[in-house]
Amino acid sequence: MWVMMEGEKLIEWMKRKLPELLRTDEEFRALVLGTLVQYLPTREEFLAILERLERIERELEELRKEQAALRQDFKAMQQTLVEQGQVILAVQQAIVEQGKAIGELQRTVAGLQQTVVEQGRAIAELQQAVLELGQAIRVLFERVERLEAAHDKLTGEVRGLRADVTRLERRVDSGFARFGILAEDVLRRSLQVAVESWLKAGRVQTMEVAGRQVDVVIRDGEHILLEVTARAHLQDIDKLKLTAQVYEQQFGIKPRLAIACAYVTPVVVRRLIEEGIELISAEVPE
Repeated sequence: MWVMMEGEKLIEWMKRKLPELLRTDEEFRALVLGTLVQYLPTREEFLAILERLERIERELEELRKEQAALRQDFKAMQQTLVEQGQVILAVQQAIVEQGKAIGELQRTVAGLQQTVVEQGRAIAELQQAVLELGQAIRVLFERVERLEAAHDKLTGEVRGLRADVTRLERRVDSGFARFGILAEDVLRRSLQVAVESWLKAGRVQTMEVAGRQVDVVIRDGEHILLEVTARAHLQDIDKLKLTAQVYEQQFGIKPRLAIACAYVTPVVVRRLIEEGIELISAEVPE
């Protein structure tokens, strides 16, 4: 026990005094260093230790670089995982939306199938209607053929009637001419007298308009264009209208129109009424 206490005190004393003795006492310093040399490594061992420490340091540097690279790779992997997670979420969302779209598509297909069924029924009804229409058209064609046949027959009858009327007119004209009833000068004088009686004032004057002779009456500022003929025809109305247009362009006055004749057909009378042209009829003396 006493030996141990003495040893501890000696160690404490050496810790306090050794640094000072090594600095101040050269003989003591040489003694200590000589004693410690046998426990220290040689130069070669020390160089080997240094080389080993440098190698270990290089290896540690490599390890630090690898660790930094691993950390970078880990961060990149984490970022990749995050991005992949986002992609997975987007894919899941897209799958959900596609599921909804597929549901809508299925409903649409069901509606289209129903529409196809209804259109099939409509097409069948349309085909039936086309068949019925074809039958109706055939019946109509048959009726048209019968009507055409009746029209041809009626046309022939009308042509025969026109021929009879023409022959009758020729016979009447021949009879009138034979008895001197339709002498042109007598007829014209009679028509002029009828016109003057119709007008109550003024006299009929003959003048050339549009290359043809026409009768004109000017009364109280009113211009009246006359067509005097034994028998009024539809072409006489057309000629009178054309003459009136030229007259208006030439004199700047729109004339009143009238036709004086001894004979007129109902067809011509209707046309005169439609065109607003007045009719003057005259009795021809025997």
